[in-house]
Amino acid sequence: MAIYRLSEMVRMRREALGMTQDELIEIPDGVDTQDNVICSTDTLRRIEKGRITRVKNEVFKKIMMRFGVLPERVYSSIFVMDSKALNLKAEIHVHICRNEFKQAEKKLERLETMMMPDYPRNQQYLMGQRATLAYKQGELAAEKYLEILWSALRLTVTRLDEVDIARWPFDRMEFEILFEIVNVYHTAKEKETELEFLLKLKNNIEKKYMDQAYYVVWQMHALIGLSQLMCMTNQYKESTEYCLTGIEECQRWRILGSVYRFFYDLAWGRAQQIKSKLSDEKSDEKSELLIKKERAFCRKQLVQAYYLSVAQSDLSGAERVKKLYENLYPDEVKLP
Repeated sequence: MAIYRLSEMVRMRREALGMTQDELIEIPDGVDTQDNVICSTDTLRRIEKGRITRVKNEVFKKIMMRFGVLPERVYSSIFVMDSKALNLKAEIHVHICRNEFKQAEKKLERLETMMMPDYPRNQQYLMGQRATLAYKQGELAAEKYLEILWSALRLTVTRLDEVDIARWPFDRMEFEILFEIVNVYHTAKEKETELEFLLKLKNNIEKKYMDQAYYVVWQMHALIGLSQLMCMTNQYKESTEYCLTGIEECQRWRILGSVYRFFYDLAWGRAQQIKSKLSDEKSDEKSELLIKKERAFCRKQLVQAYYLSVAQSDLSGAERVKKLYENLYPDEVKLP
């Protein structure tokens, strides 16, 4: 099964660059070729409508080059000489998530020896990972880190500055960089910039130009980021909406890894609303009963979040849930 839909990848890129179909197929002046066009307008129209799902390699490459992107059919990974390198790449990711930076650095050096040299996607990966390690160890300022991440993106999307990221189809590695940019904005507490960026990514992902398995992964990232940001800016109604959408999608696609994050944000937001009710409303039997039910709901959500995070071996996530639980329910039965 293809990771991305050719029709959407071509149409979205063309529209993002403001090109007509005739402009896209036209061979630019100065290009040494006997042909005046890449293909016929009718062929391009059929490609964009999904009536042609496989095109000649030469035609595909020329279309991609017109967009300023790598003319590749595989969009998901690095180019290596040993299949074991992909396992090494996964291990590096785990080490970084666990703040095991020295282990990550050693394995990154080893991985580089297995990668095809002078290959843009490999250069992009190495540039991003080295900058991430330096940033997380305090050796790189946020501003410089962002500059490197954007430069890494331009290695595979040379016309990046010309397009709106909400409209341009990105591949897996490019999404990883984009969400790392979000993390930098989050750490720097640039809330308005973070929100604008997350909404653009959410709109991009919802165009569903990729296979469902990949779409769900990035949709979860966007929804989690938005629900957390809404909680932090006291927009609890909006946070709840993102959480409920996320939980529904997790149930639909049977994804356990992200559910506890939504349970946590849902409980956090509802708990803050309870505090607001306690300070604003007069104490009567009806309001006290409603608040009691709300507190029971939040407690249940946090207990579920805790055990789900433990089941996913996310110890830092479990500790985060436990801390909120003990803060909200100091007199209740302790979590293990």
